[in-house]
This record gives sequence, structure tokens and C-alpha cells, in this order.
Amino acid sequence: MWTLNWVKSKRVAFALIIALTTTVGAQPSAPTDTTIAGRSYALLEAGELMDLLGTANDHSRLALRQTAVKGRLSSLAANLDTVRAALELADVLFLDEVLLAEVVFLGPVIFSRTTFAADLSLAEAQFLQSFALRECEIRQKTNLRDARFTATADFTQSHLAAAFSCAGAHFSDATFARLRCEGGAYFEDVLFTGQVDFSDARFAGVASFKTARWRAPVSFAGARFLDRSFFWQARFAAADFSSARFAGETSFKQAAFAQRATFANIAFAHSAHFEQARFDDGAVFDGSIFAKEAVFAGVHSGNDLLLNALFRVSLDLRHLVTPSLDLLPSAAMPDSLLGPRAQVLLQNARFQRLFSTWDHLRGHLAQPPEQANYDLDRVYAGLRHQFLISGMAADARGCYIESLDRRRHHLPWTSIERYALIAFALSSRYGTDLGRLVLVALAWVVLFALLYSWLLIDDLVECLLFSLHTFFIVGAASVRPQDKVRFLVLFQALSGWLFWSLCTAVLLSFLLR
Repeated sequence: MWTLNWVKSKRVAFALIIALTTTVGAQPSAPTDTTIAGRSYALLEAGELMDLLGTANDHSRLALRQTAVKGRLSSLAANLDTVRAALELADVLFLDEVLLAEVVFLGPVIFSRTTFAADLSLAEAQFLQSFALRECEIRQKTNLRDARFTATADFTQSHLAAAFSCAGAHFSDATFARLRCEGGAYFEDVLFTGQVDFSDARFAGVASFKTARWRAPVSFAGARFLDRSFFWQARFAAADFSSARFAGETSFKQAAFAQRATFANIAFAHSAHFEQARFDDGAVFDGSIFAKEAVFAGVHSGNDLLLNALFRVSLDLRHLVTPSLDLLPSAAMPDSLLGPRAQVLLQNARFQRLFSTWDHLRGHLAQPPEQANYDLDRVYAGLRHQFLISGMAADARGCYIESLDRRRHHLPWTSIERYALIAFALSSRYGTDLGRLVLVALAWVVLFALLYSWLLIDDLVECLLFSLHTFFIVGAASVRPQDKVRFLVLFQALSGWLFWSLCTAVLLSFLLR
């Protein structure tokens, strides 16, 4: 029995390590062993820890291992404004609130595998050396508002069960890889001056990065946004969102990207808004999927805009400005660009080059509900021009045909133009098919020859010659029609004049192309 007690006392002694490289003014009392959730901890009063923090000298080091801190830790209550010692806390359990607001930490501060059972507040604190909150759990709110992290900050694989607020904070190099935020994350107006890593982070609540600023590259690769996410007016250097997942509505409205932005292989389960965003070096959306609306209205891109994605509902490109627009399908989804009922809005879009084919855009051009009377002719004309300068004559022809089909369908039944377009479509597919026009003319001649054979004479060859003469020449012929047949001859003669008009229109169309 004595041996067991000695072993236990030795284990407790090693569980609490308070190492100070220089002498401090207060020493902790003998630790008391306690068991919490089946684990043994050395129990330390919050007041004793505050005394150690306040009396530590420069270059000293305070290390806690497997310790439970009992009581509320408050810098304001203890009148603590500066901590000079380096802090290393591993496998520590804080049973009550930890409020170290407005404290200046001169040495490194390292929390690893530490649990905060209540709130953690480091609001307006300043960390002059490295800070880490690795593999920690915070069960209540985390407040880092207006905090300053001069050196590196590491939040790798921590679990924040409630709201996490960093509004107004300043970070240098920061790592939030595999961070889990269950109650919302708020990074409004945060400044990141160094490289930042949010790869594989998980945001179960609202993730707000409004007006955040990144002066160095940031990676959100593989991040999961399970609720709404907002990047309104955020300022990025290089940004990588590859393979991220946005389960809720996401918005990059008026965001600015100074370097190339990568949004490859992303799943947008809800609407995605990029209105008035600016991509100074272009953006890549290769292989992404937009399950709902994709809004790029008013986007300005200084380089290629690669929208090689799948759009299932709508793609709004109104007032887009970019040197080149790539709407070819992704190599990962070669047969997919627009869903069966997806709509593309291209009103007032400006681009010098278009990389696409008419087969991918056919039947998808639309106009917004608030502009029901908008004339799409300019959109069709712009696309046709792009196809022509790219040497894609067949695509330009398909675009031209659909534009006239759409115009014809929207004309009232009382419009003469509607019937003229019907005749133009049936005879020569709006002047694009000269062979069809010839075949229609010959069929028309044969039809009237059969009618003449039935009404005038039985000699079919003679009637065929008469029909040809009437349709193409309109002059004297060997057959003299009588009575009501004259009206039939007059009708064929008029159709002949119409044929020559159509021939002229078709020839002009070919010459203009």
C-alpha cells in the first residue's frame, strides 16, 4: 500500500510542472490531485496562476502539464496588463472563464490540447511573439476582437463549440488548418499581413469575412462552409479555394483579388454571388458545380476568366468586363456546362475573345425578369461576331438562326414580318441554306405542273414546261389558261417574284458573311 501511494504521489508531482528559468516572487502551493471525466489532474487555483503570471520576470518560462485550473481567470480583476514569461500549457483544463483582455504578452504563448470549459477572451490583447491554440477545445464563446498577433498564430485542429469572433484583429502568418467552428466565425475587418492557411477548416455556423484584408496568399483549400458565408468587400492577394464546399449561400460581392484567384473543383450547393467583384489577374472556376444561381454581374477581370464549370440554374454575366471569357466545359466534365433549363444572361457583357461553342449556349440565352422587354438581338449579334472572328462559321450560323427564330416567335400573329420570317425560314433557313431554296423552288414548280395537268391538259411534260415558264419568266407560253386557272397562274407568278427576292436576300447574306 505504501508503494502504491508513493507511485501516485510521484505521478502527480510530474503531472504539474511549473518551470521558471529565473526566480519569481510567488510559488504555488502543493498541488492537489483531482479526477475529472475519468482523468487525473493536478488542481491549481486561478488566483495562484494569476500571481505567477503577474510576477514572472523577462525570459522566464511557465509550463503547465495535466493541470486543472479552478476559478475565474480575469486580468482586469487582477490588474494584470503585461505577462513577461513564456507560457506553455499542454493538456490543461480551465474550469471557469479565462478573461485576459488588453494584456500584452512579451513571450511566446502556446496552448496545446487545452480545454476551456467556459468563455475565452483575449480581446485587445497583444502577442509580441508566437501564439498557438493547437488541438484545443473551447466550449463557450471565443473572443479575439482587436487582438494583435505580431508573430505567427497557430489554431490548427482546434474545436470551437460556440461563436468565434476575431473582428478587427491583426494577424501576421496564421494557420487555421482543420479548425472546427460550430457556432459561427466572425472575421470582419481583420488584417492578415502574412500567409494564411484555412485549409480543411470547417465552419458549421455563419462564416463572415466581410471587409477582411489579406496582403499575402491565403488558402481555403478543402474548407467546408456548412452555413452562409460572406466575403463582402474583402481584399485578397492570391486566394486558393480549391475543393472547398459551400453548403449555404455564399457572397463575394465587391471583393477584390490582386492576384489570380482559384475556385477549382468547388461545390456551390446554394446561390453564389460575385457581383462587382474584381479579379486583377483573372480567376479559375474549372470543374466547379453551381447548383443554384451563379451571379457574376458587374465583374471586372484584368485577365482570363475561366468559367469551365457546371451551371444548373443560371449564369448571370451582365455588365461583365474581361479580356477573354472561357465557357468551354471542364476536362473533368466534358459534356457539361449548362443544365437542361439553365439560363445565361449576357446583356452588356464586354469581352474581346470568347472561348465556347454554340452547341453549349444554344437555347440558354435569356433576359432577366426585370428587363422583360430587353432586345436580345445585340447579345446574339455579339456572339455571332465572336464566332466569326474565331473562324467558327457553323456556330455563327446557328447563333444567327436562333436569333431570328426567337424574334419570329415573339412577333404577334397579326404582324406581316412574322409571316415573312416564316417564309424565309421554310425556304432557306433564313438565307443560310441555298440548296434548300433551290429544292423548294423545284418542288413548287412540280406541284403547279401537277395542278395544271389536272385542270388544263393531260400532257404532263407540257404542263411542267408551262410551270417553269410561269415561275421563272412570266411571259408568253404555248398554253393559254382560261377561266379560274388564270388566278392559279397569277399566284404562281407572284410566288416566282418572291423566289427571286429570296434569292437576292440569300446572296446578300452570303456576301455579307
